[in-house]
Amino acid sequence: MNQKQLLRIAALFTICPIIAPPLYAQEQTIAQQLSILDERVSKLRADVDALQFNQQQIQQDLKQAQAQLDELRRAGPAASANDLQALQARLRAIDEAREKDKKAIVDQLAKELAAISSGSHGTTAPSSSAGAASSGTEHIVQKGETLTSIAKNSGVTVAELRKANNLSSDSLKVGQKLVIPK
Repeated sequence: MNQKQLLRIAALFTICPIIAPPLYAQEQTIAQQLSILDERVSKLRADVDALQFNQQQIQQDLKQAQAQLDELRRAGPAASANDLQALQARLRAIDEAREKDKKAIVDQLAKELAAISSGSHGTTAPSSSAGAASSGTEHIVQKGETLTSIAKNSGVTVAELRKANNLSSDSLKVGQKLVIPK
């Protein structure tokens, strides 16, 4: 080998340790963000499943009430006006509950999709830093820290921390970025 080649190899060995750690940290941050997004999607799926189940229950109640109303109408004069009015009121209440559940499903989906899409365009580090500046300060979770200890040291409640960071549980990961609300 000539001297130029040896200098190139030495330069590479010198530069590699400088470049590798930031790349590794960036990969960890992206992996953490993907993990958080996966958790959000799983929670969203569970919420939608629960709402769909409730919607099916309401549909069954509506069908039963409709069948009872039809029976009362067929019974003719034997059915009292009070019975018919009560049944019609029950049908209206069930229908209102069904519409309320539909709206809740759509609102929840829109909220979660907006949260996911805002965090999935490019890297989220700049946007989370911008969000942190307007709504509080940013904190990077260190080994041994808990949501409770971070809240206590920051002078906020655990509930405020959960809300500011859209957390569904108290579990944290080392290196995770949290917004500490003002």
